[in-house]
Parts: sequence; C-alpha cells; structure tokens
Amino acid sequence: MPLLAVPSPTSSLLGRGRVAQFWRVASRSFNSLWAWWQREFFGLFENPVGRRLLGPRRRTLYLKDTGGGAIELRMTGDGSEPDTTERYSSYAAETLNQFLSGKFLSRHDVDIVVLVPTERFFGRTLHLPEQTLSDLEQIIAKDLARKTTFKPEDVRDSYEVERGSASGKITVHHWIIRRSFIAESLSELHLGQADVARIEGFGSASHPRLVLNSAAAGRRPWYWNAVRVLALGALVLASAAFGLATWRKQAMITELADRIEASRGKAQLIRTQMDDLDKRQGAVTRVRGDKILRPPLSDVWERVTTTLPTQSWLTELQLTQAGTSGGDGQTLRLTGFSPSAAELVTLFENAGSFAEAALTAPVSVDPTEKRERFALQMKVRTQPFEKRAPQ
Repeated sequence: MPLLAVPSPTSSLLGRGRVAQFWRVASRSFNSLWAWWQREFFGLFENPVGRRLLGPRRRTLYLKDTGGGAIELRMTGDGSEPDTTERYSSYAAETLNQFLSGKFLSRHDVDIVVLVPTERFFGRTLHLPEQTLSDLEQIIAKDLARKTTFKPEDVRDSYEVERGSASGKITVHHWIIRRSFIAESLSELHLGQADVARIEGFGSASHPRLVLNSAAAGRRPWYWNAVRVLALGALVLASAAFGLATWRKQAMITELADRIEASRGKAQLIRTQMDDLDKRQGAVTRVRGDKILRPPLSDVWERVTTTLPTQSWLTELQLTQAGTSGGDGQTLRLTGFSPSAAELVTLFENAGSFAEAALTAPVSVDPTEKRERFALQMKVRTQPFEKRAPQ
C-alpha cells in the first residue's frame, strides 16, 4: 500500500542521528494507532442516525484549471453522498466561498486540493532495500542533491513507498515541483498555502501528490472536535471517579487500621485487668481454702482449754503451719504444769481434735509449783473444725 510522505518540522529540528530515527519510527507507529482508533470509533456511527448526530463527514474539494480562465470545482465525500462538479467560466476570489456557502460549508470543513498538469512535476523512481525505511528521508535528500541540479530552497518534494515484487525491496516514487509553479497555481485561484491541503497532478498514468499544509489536511470540523472533547471529558471523568474511589478506599482502610490499633490497646488493657482480677480471685480462693482447712487459733485455744484438766495450766501455746497448703496440717506445742504429765498425752489423743500427741522433753517436778513441768507436741485435726468454720 503506498504511503504519502509528509516532511515534518519536528524531524527537521531533530536532525540526523538515532534520536531522529527513533522519533520517525515512534511517530509512524503512533499515527497508525491513532488512525486505527479513529476508524474504529467513527465506525460505530456508520448508520443514518449516527451520521446525523456527528454531522457530515469531511469532504475534499478539487480545483482544476481547465484553460481559458475556466475553473472546475469537484466535491467528493465519503460515498454516502454523490460527487458534485461545477464549472465556472470566470473565477474570482469570492467564487470559492459562494460555492461552499451554497452547500452550507466553509473552507475549514473541506480539504482543498489544487490539480496541476503532471508535466510540472519531475518524477523519478528508486529501488531500495527494505532496511532503508527508517532513514528514507535522509537517503532521498542525499540522492536528490547528488543526482539532480535542484536546490532544496527552490523546490518542494514528496514521495510514496510501495513494496516491490521481490522480498526485501521497496519502490520509492519521488516527485519534485518548483516552488514558483506552486505559487503561480495558487495565485491564479486566489489561495494561500495555509488554505490548501495538497497539490496533485493530472493528465498521465502517474498520480503525483504533494502535501502543502499537513495541518489543513488533518483538520476536522467543529463537530468532530466536539466528539473528541466529549470522549476526552468522559475519560477524565472516569479517571476522576476511579481516583476518588481509590482515595475513599484508602481512607477507609486507614481509618479501620486506626480503629484496630485503638481497639488493640484497649484489649491489652482489659487483658491486663483480667489477669490482675484472676490473681486477686486466686488469692481470695486460697485464703478461703486456708480458712476452711486450717482451724483458727481461737478454736484451737477453746479445744485445748476444754481438754486440759482443771489442776493443769499452760505457760506457752505455740501453733505452727507444717506446710504451704492447708492439707499439710498444723502442729501444736504446749508447755506448762500438770499433776500428771503422762495423762495429758492420753487426754489429748482421745479428745478427737488432736493426733500423735507426745512429750518432747523429760518430765520434771517444779519445786515451787509442786507440779510436773511438761512439753507436749501434737498435730491438729482439721475434720472436727470444718463444721464450725465460716462458709
């Protein structure tokens, strides 16, 4: 498929080198993608209703000098409407505007193409390897300067590329026209280069084309721009909605993280309080258990007083705990005077509240008290005191 080459100001500004080569390749790729996207997008409106919504497609207006001052104007569209051709025996500056006004169009709604005789173009054909596509502009410019007498400031050139029959080869059709011929043709039609999209040749088998104003060639009417603005606005709104949703989600996640952190601190405090309460409850339970298993001193004292005979008395009473738990029992030690110390062992054994009563020291008679001094030791039973312990 032949491609119409358009020298771009950007490529001239970048000059030669890898940067210019990369820019050309990237620009071609982007232009191809953009053209495909436009084709697909506007293809959605390929129906009567869609064409009414988008307005008429951009048309092409061909101006041709038929000789003798007569001018032929031919309007072509996208195939949905028939071509229109009108001839004027005399052409003035207002003729073009009147022709467009009759069709409710302006110069910005059409691509103006000026047709000139093909003889005004100088054409040549180059056969090059396919690998030269990336540097084709530089190769053509060097070949033009080396093999022709044209000066770059005096001519305008254009080329088309098509793949040859042999694999790996391309055919380049290069056309050259003098700037003076272009200015003369446009002057006859009362046009400037800013109004004309391209200039084409007629009259032979070849069909040379030269782009004069790439901006005018790609210009679309206002309604196409409106469609672009609407599409861009929809994209911006969608991006804003997505960004807002993402921001709200992130804000919610941050808020939940803060709440979780605060709840974690409260949970740790509650856990500490619960552990402290468990310790206190354990202490209370141990105290209550000890109170139940260990008879208090008053009860022991009461039982000892009941068991001890009237003629006997005590000088010392000592109650000790044998272990850390109530099950280990308590040991009672008694010291005093009695008429018969040996009988005390039997009395305390038979009292039911004590067990393993035994004298821990030899019995001696006190000369003053006329009584036997005794030292008695026994274990305190817990069962008889459980009924009397507080619940």
